[in-house]
Amino acid sequence: MANRLYILDVNISAPVCLAAHADDVTWTWHTRYGHLGFNGLKLLSRKEMVRGLPAIEHVDQVCEGRLTGKQRRQPFPAASKFRASRSLELVHADLCGPITPPTPGGKNMFLLVVDDRSRYMWLTLQASKDGAAEAIIQLQARLEKVSGEKMGTLRTDRGGEFTSRTFQNYCVEHGVQRHLTAP
Repeated sequence: MANRLYILDVNISAPVCLAAHADDVTWTWHTRYGHLGFNGLKLLSRKEMVRGLPAIEHVDQVCEGRLTGKQRRQPFPAASKFRASRSLELVHADLCGPITPPTPGGKNMFLLVVDDRSRYMWLTLQASKDGAAEAIIQLQARLEKVSGEKMGTLRTDRGGEFTSRTFQNYCVEHGVQRHLTAP
């Protein structure tokens, strides 16, 4: 270990990184133009739009890299697997911010709460993250009084404002189930 450097002695059986070349000049031009289709290359060659581009003959070949790049992931399902059947059965909440400019009162965050069944939303302005749990507690009391329903499940991310021991104890005492999503 000279000069705090390690010497790595590796025997490479087949240098794969150096094998990336094309014997066919058509494939070389195909990769030079960012995997442009062979019909496009043929058009460039036929109209003499590129100096040095040879005549392209075989347009029926398929580039595996291009096919991989065109693959798409499956779309999100049109309907969710679970949908609440009554108000406040499932409530989603998230804290957003900081936002600029802050309100004249100095609040630069907001807590968004959504009822899963009705998609009705409530928004409360917050000055800091630590007020989010208290805002949910106050909002829960108000919503339960107005609707006559009890909050069943509260779904939030794993932000510290929603995972404090005090807030967890409150949820247990009031029978509110917790679902935590990815932060």
